[in-house]
Amino acid sequence: MSATGQQQGGGLRTRRGLSRDKDPGHGMGMEATCWLSPGVLRRLIELPSPPLSRHQLKRLEEHRYSSAGRSLLEPLMQRYWEWLVGRVPSWIAPNLITIIGLATNLFTTLVLVYYCPTATEQAPLWAYLLCAVGLFIYQSLDAIDGKQARRTNSSSPLGELFDHGCDSLSTVFVVLGTSIAAQLGTNPDWMFFCCFAGMFMFYCAHWQTYVSGTLRFGIFDITEVQLCLAGLQMLTATVGPCLWNVMIPILNIQMKMIPAICTLLGAIFSCTNYFRVIFTGGVGKNGSTIAGTSVLSPVLHIGSVIILAMMIYKKSAVQLFENHPCLYILAFGFVSAKITNKLVVAHMTKSEMHLHDLAFLGPGLLFLDQYFNSFIDEYLVLWIALILSLFDLVRYCVSVCNQIACHLHIFVFKIKPCSVLGSAPH
Repeated sequence: MSATGQQQGGGLRTRRGLSRDKDPGHGMGMEATCWLSPGVLRRLIELPSPPLSRHQLKRLEEHRYSSAGRSLLEPLMQRYWEWLVGRVPSWIAPNLITIIGLATNLFTTLVLVYYCPTATEQAPLWAYLLCAVGLFIYQSLDAIDGKQARRTNSSSPLGELFDHGCDSLSTVFVVLGTSIAAQLGTNPDWMFFCCFAGMFMFYCAHWQTYVSGTLRFGIFDITEVQLCLAGLQMLTATVGPCLWNVMIPILNIQMKMIPAICTLLGAIFSCTNYFRVIFTGGVGKNGSTIAGTSVLSPVLHIGSVIILAMMIYKKSAVQLFENHPCLYILAFGFVSAKITNKLVVAHMTKSEMHLHDLAFLGPGLLFLDQYFNSFIDEYLVLWIALILSLFDLVRYCVSVCNQIACHLHIFVFKIKPCSVLGSAPH
C-alpha cells in the first residue's frame, strides 16, 4: 500500500505525494462493497478474516496526517503540480491518479528488466528514455493525488494508506531500474547494497513516523532524488549505457560507482537523521512509539528481510543473485513492501506490529532449500518465492483497502457523489 531521501510521500515516494501537498489522504473510487465480485476470485484474493480489528478501525478514524519540513525543490515544483492538477477533470478519483502513476512506473521498469535480466546487458536506448518518462509521470501524478482529493472533497485515511502503499512498491522498481541503467549487475555487491538501501530508507522514513507521529522531510528528499534518477535514465538514453563502464582518471573507478557511492553517502546521512528521531522522538509513554511499543521493535521485520536476503545471496551454490538479480530483488522487494505497509497501518491505527507474517514464507523456502543442500533447483524456488510474495502483498493490500472502504462507506476508484468527507488540512 504508500526512501532514499524521501519527502513528499514517503522517501526513493516514497513519501512524495505527501509532502508535496501535505495531504496524502484521499477517498477511493470503486464502491467499497463492490471491490471484488462475489465468488471464487473474491475468496481467493481477500484474506479469510479481516486484517484489521474493530479497535484498529476506530483508531484509524481518529488518525490525522502530520508532516514537517519541505525539500529544496518543493516550492518550485509546487507551481508545476498546481498547474497539472488544474488540468485533471474533477470526476477523476485521487486513488485512480495514484494507481495510474504506479502502473506506469512499474511497466516502464519491467521493460528494462525484460531487456536486462541480469543488469549487465544493454537495452535499446528508447527503453531508458521510457523508464525516465515513466518515473517522471509517476512522480507528477503521485504529487497531485492529495491536491485532487482536496479539490473533490474526498480526503480519507484510506487515501493516505493507499498513497504510502503505492510508494512502497514503487521504491522497489525505482531502485531496480536505476541499478539496471547503471549496469550494476557487474558489481553484484554494490547492486545488492543499493537496492536494499533504498528499501531500508523507505522503511526507516515510516519507522520514524511510527515513533514520532510526524512524517519529516529533509532539504534533499524524494523529489530531488527522483529527479536525479530520472536524469540518470535520460543520460543513459542520450549517451548510451556504455557510459557507466568508462574509467574515471585518477580515481581509477568506473562511472557506475558514482551513483553507488552517492547511495552510500545518502544512506548514511538519511539514516543518521531517521535514527536521531527514532531514539529521541518517541511520543508514547516513556518515549515509546505512538502505539506504546518499543521504538526498536520495527527493526525485527526489516532486519529479518535483509539478513535472509544477504545469507541466501552469499551462501547460494549456484550464485542465485549474480545470475538472477532482478528476480531476486523483486522477490524480496515484495516482502519489503508488505512489511512497510503493515508499519504504515500500525502507525495510522496506533497498534503493535507482529513479527509472524506470511510474507516471510518465500524467503523461508529459499533458506530451507539451501539448508538442505538445494535439493530443489534454487532458480525454481526463487520463482516460487516471488509468486508467493507478490500474491501475499496483493492479498493483504486488497483486503485492507476493502475493509477500510466498507467501514468508512467510501469509494475506491471513483468520486463518491455529494462527498462530505471533508478536505485535508493545508
